[in-house]
Amino acid sequence: MNRTLRFVLPLTALALLSFPDRAPAPIIYREGEGFNLGELSDVEIKKNAEEQFKLSERYEADGDYKRAAASYRLVVHRFPRADIAARAQFKSAQMLEKLGKLQAAFYEYQALVQKYPRSPDFEPALQAQYNIGKAYLDGKRVDIYGVPTLPSMGKAQEMFQKIVTNAPYSRIAPLAQFGIGQALEKSGSITATINAYQQVVDRYPGSDVAPNAMYQIGYVYFVESRKTGYDQTAAVRAQESFEDFLLRYPNSEKVPQAQDNLKTLQARKTENSYDIAKFYDKQKNYKAAYVYYNEVVQQQPDSPEAERAKQRMDQIRAKVGENALKIGGSGTATAQVGADGRKLQAQADTAGRPDFVGPPAPTPTPGPTPAPAAVSSATPDQSVPGQKPMRTAPSDVTPAPVEPPPVGPAPVEPALPSQ
Repeated sequence: MNRTLRFVLPLTALALLSFPDRAPAPIIYREGEGFNLGELSDVEIKKNAEEQFKLSERYEADGDYKRAAASYRLVVHRFPRADIAARAQFKSAQMLEKLGKLQAAFYEYQALVQKYPRSPDFEPALQAQYNIGKAYLDGKRVDIYGVPTLPSMGKAQEMFQKIVTNAPYSRIAPLAQFGIGQALEKSGSITATINAYQQVVDRYPGSDVAPNAMYQIGYVYFVESRKTGYDQTAAVRAQESFEDFLLRYPNSEKVPQAQDNLKTLQARKTENSYDIAKFYDKQKNYKAAYVYYNEVVQQQPDSPEAERAKQRMDQIRAKVGENALKIGGSGTATAQVGADGRKLQAQADTAGRPDFVGPPAPTPTPGPTPAPAAVSSATPDQSVPGQKPMRTAPSDVTPAPVEPPPVGPAPVEPALPSQ
């Protein structure tokens, strides 16, 4: 940007000096937009806020949104303490939104949120900001000097983050936090994505979007487990996340999707164990092969792979004898229970053997980093003396629509929340 300004600003100054009578407006810098020409210079200037506001309304009624936006902005700039200034700020943002200048509109709404937090238009401004962020999330192109560029998930994330910062207790805050997770997910950052969704669950557990966020954590791990054929670490985390989701939100509309994904995970886990068993079998490492064939039987006893595994286990016993298949002290012949009550899968320590020639261990999928302390869900006037009262409860979030899951074992991506 600095390199571009070195060329743009001198040329603009030269043009203004050479043709002063043709200069339409001053150059204005706005956050998120850079330097742009100001609004039309032929907007009539009135002597007080009321008259200027009425003129702005006439421009708006005539469909001249460009002059209307400039006139409303004059009210704010010339009479910032007038009773009508907050409304003029909101109307200025609306005019820019109607003109399709979404970035400029977002920051005009932001100015209202920061300057006039007690305005009746505070909540509508947050809703408008969310709608603009959602447009960028859905593929709206970012304008640079008035030229549309590529879609930007970074811009969407930035806008959603401002909403959460502006009003963490507002009705729209859970949706905005969920939007941060969606933007990060589309950017491919798994750890940051998981943390963003987890903050929805931690900060707004009673919101209607919290089940979507918890399901999405499992879905992100589910997709990650498929990227390299089979990522066991991601698959385990996906299974745990879906199981936690089913326990916490048994009445969610996404329960059937989570159950289908768990079945797919279990089938792929069994298939992976069977493939490892065949690998050791071909290497004539019958003890290791026997262990993994047994895993197949334990995981899905009614599956076709389990039937084939039983047959091969009988053949191996007949070939090498029972004594050759006994696992020593380094093995884990019985299941163990972890601190969280989960049953841990029994496995032999085959990788630690000196004759181990199996496939290399997969690179662990990164897990979520600890989230910062969650914002208290108690009403501010009950927790912090002197804090402004909560405008709306997080439970007021509108339920997100759910698309029907596709047929087959492929993962089902949840529908994005909409207004």
